[in-house]
Amino acid sequence: MQDSWQLALLDRMMAHHLAGNTTDMGPDVYRNRVDKYVRQDRYDAEITTLFRGLPVIACLTPDVPDPGDYVTLSIADIPVLVVRGEDGVVRAFRNVCRHRGACVAEGRGHTAKSFMCPYHAWSYRLDGRLVAMTHRAGFAGVDKADNGLSPIACAELHGLVFIHLDGDPADFDPSTWLDGAAGELASFGLEHYHRTETRVTTREMNWKLMFDTFGEVYHVEHLHRQTIHPLIQSNNSCFDAWGSHGRMAVARWTMNDYVDVPRDERDLLTAATLVYYLLPNTVLIQQVDHVELYQIFPDGPGRCTALVSLYAPTEPQTDKARAYWTRNLDLLMQVTETEDFIMCEQIQRSFGSGAQDAIQFGRNEPGLIHFHTTLDQLLHLETAVALPEPAGAAR
Repeated sequence: MQDSWQLALLDRMMAHHLAGNTTDMGPDVYRNRVDKYVRQDRYDAEITTLFRGLPVIACLTPDVPDPGDYVTLSIADIPVLVVRGEDGVVRAFRNVCRHRGACVAEGRGHTAKSFMCPYHAWSYRLDGRLVAMTHRAGFAGVDKADNGLSPIACAELHGLVFIHLDGDPADFDPSTWLDGAAGELASFGLEHYHRTETRVTTREMNWKLMFDTFGEVYHVEHLHRQTIHPLIQSNNSCFDAWGSHGRMAVARWTMNDYVDVPRDERDLLTAATLVYYLLPNTVLIQQVDHVELYQIFPDGPGRCTALVSLYAPTEPQTDKARAYWTRNLDLLMQVTETEDFIMCEQIQRSFGSGAQDAIQFGRNEPGLIHFHTTLDQLLHLETAVALPEPAGAAR
């Protein structure tokens, strides 16, 4: 049974299809200044206001499903450790030993009982408490209770694990930040998925350029003609915004098969791909049989790193099933690495050419317009242009 919002969204997409593959439109062409992608002061403001000052998705529940499961990552040059405790609660800490500052964990792991610093073997419980200091006599007067791992505000909601670097660990509610997007995300049951694999890519471009490539499908027919255009249409899409976040619904070619199907027998995810933009830096893509997650982290004005993860509805039990998900991720990486990101790196280089002071987002690219005007609002750098909600926007 489809949720009412899914049927309403499919109605809108079908109306676009019957009109000859039209698409949702923004109010006007938007000029986005080139210097936003290259200026150091802009980058510094983004790190302070967006990555430290706002909630950021650290991982999904399937990354840390059981006690002792953990993930490490770096956000705004701060090493972060996310771990599920023995009590089932997910917590986050600065991944920094209180003795000399080394990281107490690396990568990902399962069923850890504690964390031990590799430098001098100070060890910490899953809840961050300092367990033991080697050569205890050398640290007379040092109270273990005052030297646990430094906590980071952390909360889990609808299968998403959020952290807030500058937030209060005792008072953090991500539902307020998610706004109206929470309802749609809750319906997918992300907490029940299984992570199959995560890959890392580092590219010579501003982090917003990587985000931009997911903000429209206008390019699919041209840049991806041989790879995903046989699956995805390049014109029929719907965009909705909830506060800072947004969702683009993209028509698959299977939409053609739905014209004569009764409304209550249609299935949204068979006919469309849903692309959620969760600010500041996360793109979550709901496909018909799996979920893709892009976490984009800046590393200077002209460099960024992305964690790319694929989640399956259930844990694959056979070699054939595992190979199926590997092929899916292989295709995903092929498209982005050899087509999207190469183009974005070329664009980044062109910003230094002096050819233009701004790039342009067309009215047929409302997701990009919303993303960049929202960033400007959050950074208090300029007056942003409000984007009206399309008729029948899901709530």
